[in-house]
Order: sequence, then C-alpha cells, then structure tokens
Amino acid sequence: MLQILVAPFAACVVLAALHCYMGLHILRRGVIFVDLALAQMAALGAAVAVVLAPVMLPREHGEAAGPASAVVEAADPWLEEPSDPATEALTYGFSLLFAFAGAGLIAVGRLKDNRVPHEAFIGIVYVVSAALAMLALNKAPHGSEKMEAMLLGSILFVGWREVGRTAALYAVIAVLHVVWGRRFLSITESPEGAEAQGLKVRLWDFLFYVTFGLMVTQSVKIGGVLVVFSFLIIPAACATLLLRGFWPRLLAAWALALVASVAGLWFSAAGDMPTGASLVAAFGAMLAVCAAVAGFRGGGEPSAAP
Repeated sequence: MLQILVAPFAACVVLAALHCYMGLHILRRGVIFVDLALAQMAALGAAVAVVLAPVMLPREHGEAAGPASAVVEAADPWLEEPSDPATEALTYGFSLLFAFAGAGLIAVGRLKDNRVPHEAFIGIVYVVSAALAMLALNKAPHGSEKMEAMLLGSILFVGWREVGRTAALYAVIAVLHVVWGRRFLSITESPEGAEAQGLKVRLWDFLFYVTFGLMVTQSVKIGGVLVVFSFLIIPAACATLLLRGFWPRLLAAWALALVASVAGLWFSAAGDMPTGASLVAAFGAMLAVCAAVAGFRGGGEPSAAP
C-alpha cells in the first residue's frame, strides 16, 4: 500500500509547493474562485480535444471514425493517460489554449469603477465553461464518469513521469515569480497603488494569470478541478486565520497542505474510498480545526508572530 501511495504523495507535495503560494495571492486579491474558473477552462479545452481528436488525428483513431464515434477511450484526458504522443499533445495544447483565454478574460474583467465585481466576472467564466464542458461530453461514452473524473481527477494513479513533468513546469513558473514577484505582490496588495507607481496593472495581471493558467492546466489533469481548488485556497485560508505576514503564512500553508495530504491519502487507502474526494474532505476538516483554533485564540484574529 505504501508503494502505491508514494507517487500520489509526491504529486501532492509538488502541487502544494506552488498552489499554496498562489493561494495567498488569490485570497489577498479577493478573487477566490479564479482557480475554479481557470481549471474549468482547462478542462473544457480537454473536452474539446476529445471531441476533435478523431477529426484532427484520423490516423491515431482510424480512418473510418465518424461523427457517431467522435470520442474514443484512448483519448480520454482524465480517466487514463493518452495512448499516443499526438493525442497527448492535442489534449494539453487545447487545455493550455483555453486556460490562456480564461486568463485574458479574467484580466480584462477587472474594471476600475467596479460596476461589475471582478468575482462575479470570474463566476460567469466558471459557470459557462462548466456548462460547455458538459455539452461537449454529453455524447461521450461513459460521459458521467468523465465528468466525475474532471472534478476529482485520478491522483491515485499518477505516474512518476507526470510528477516529474509537473515539478519541472512548476520550477519554471517559480523562477518567473522570483523575477516578477515584486510587481505581482504590489498589484496583489494594492492595484491602485501599483498603478500610481506606473505599473501597467492589466498587463501584469494578464502575465500573473498566464502563469496561473500554466499551473492549473497541469494540475487539473492530475487532481481534477475540486482537488486543485482545495490545494490552492484551503491551506492559504488556514494560514491566514492563524498568522500574519506573507512568508510566515506561506510556510504554514505548506506544512498544513502536507498534513492534509497525508490524512486524505491514508483515509482513502484505509477505507477504500475515492482519493480525490478523500483529499477534499481532509482539507475541509483541516479548515474546520484551524477556524476553531483561531476563534478560541480570540475571534479569529491572527497572531503577530509565526
């Protein structure tokens, strides 16, 4: 059992490394559901790739493939690893394209007069992309199973190649945030102040969400929409309840994410329960405990020191 869980735990460690950092940005910006929106856009791209694969890659799917067999199991981006490099590239390319499109929509949706709240705009992107994904998968064989996998992923069956690929991509994104981090943090803390300093807020917002989209496109393929959201928001929320300061909160979020990952994987293995749902439940339980601790310490007011 431990051998089975080593690779999923390594995937959780990699996910936590970048998602906790991004989550603190997202909480401070007040765009809580941006992860759900971009993850769902990436999933929509994968669904479109599944539908178009027989047309765009006829050799891989048979020359006789027609509209009635527009979806094949070998191209499934959630239930199993694609069977050939061309299908894998097509699926990833469409996911990335749709995630970037979502990043552009969300960046443009920040209005100066706030007549339409940014969070409302993000919610619209999520709802519409979720509906379109359901429509795309409606005619797919085992469509309901695909939709469930889209939400909860298949992290239990992740392989070391996927873990390594994810770690390499996250390392590149981390370097970009080291280089551009001050600009991103300035906009996170105060968009008006950043604009007064001469920063082009929409441009840097777009770049921030592009890196976010890169992260989500990869992670949603492993964990699904709900697991990715849990890694992003819940450890950051717990750390914010307990501590002050960006970096103390980041360290705490990393530690809490690892604890919840171990608990979720153990519960899944011991009870023979779905891994994705077990992870989300563990993160939820962790938030309840942290909220109770914060309330006991004085109305949820975070301490001044780590």
